[in-house]
Parts: sequence; structure tokens; C-alpha cells
Amino acid sequence: ESRLNVDALSKKDVLLLFSVLEGELEARDLVIQALRAQRRETYVWEHYGKYDLSDPFLALQRDNEALRGSAQGRGNGASCSQRRETRSKRTDPLTMLRLVVGHCRRMQEKMLKQLAAAESRHRRVIADLEEEKRRHAEDTAEGDDVTCILEKERERLLQQ
Repeated sequence: ESRLNVDALSKKDVLLLFSVLEGELEARDLVIQALRAQRRETYVWEHYGKYDLSDPFLALQRDNEALRGSAQGRGNGASCSQRRETRSKRTDPLTMLRLVVGHCRRMQEKMLKQLAAAESRHRRVIADLEEEKRRHAEDTAEGDDVTCILEKERERLLQQ
């Protein structure tokens, strides 16, 4: 049995041993990272491999399947035929498109209302600013009139 006598090692030997151990640790970390990446790719392929992630319709179907799975897990009390009918309606591309278009129209109406409210606030602010500008001009003109009267009074007093 050959055992390493640590006490008898020189400083150079200890440094060499530490560098070898450090290399082993780095190699182990690289293997762990590679295995994790491989596992991640396998997971993604198992869960999303059947879908083209760039296709929005397939994304809607995937989301629908996820929602359907969570609703079945809760046991929403609907009969099997009702669920099947609802499922076929939801997976029909035309129905899905109509739902999306309806949602877009509702959002457009909501945005139009918000835009009208913003325009109304904008007009009110503009009117307030115009009123303040007019008052400022009146105050300035009144101040100029007072200044003119005071200058005339001064000249009159100087002439006396």
C-alpha cells in the first residue's frame, strides 16, 4: 500500500498537487454544466418539441391545452360531452380567430375612449394656458400704462 506522506512534500510538490486538484474540479464543473444543458434540451423537447415556437396559432393551442389541463385538474363539474364540445369550439381556428378579433376590437374601443379622454384633458390644459397667457398680457399692458403715467407725472414735476 503506497500512501502519500503529506508532511514530506515540498512546497513545489504541494503546489503541483493543488494545481492538479484544481484542474480536476474545473473538469468536473464542465461535465456538470454539459449534463445540465443536455437535460434542459431534453426537457424543452419533451414539453415543446411538438410545437413550432414561432407560430402564434400553435402558441394559442398550447396555451389552450395548458388551461384545459388545469381546468380538468380542478374538476369544474362540466359533463364530458360539454367539455368535448367546448374543446372542439376552442381548437377550431376560425373560432380562435374570431375570439382574438373580438378581443382586439374591445381593446381598440377601450383605447379610443382613453384617447378621447386624453384629448379632452389636453384641450382643457391648452385653454388654461391660453387664459393665463392672456391675463399675463393684460397685466403687462396695465403695468406699462402705470409706468407711462408715472413717467409723465415725473416729467411734469421736473418741469415745475
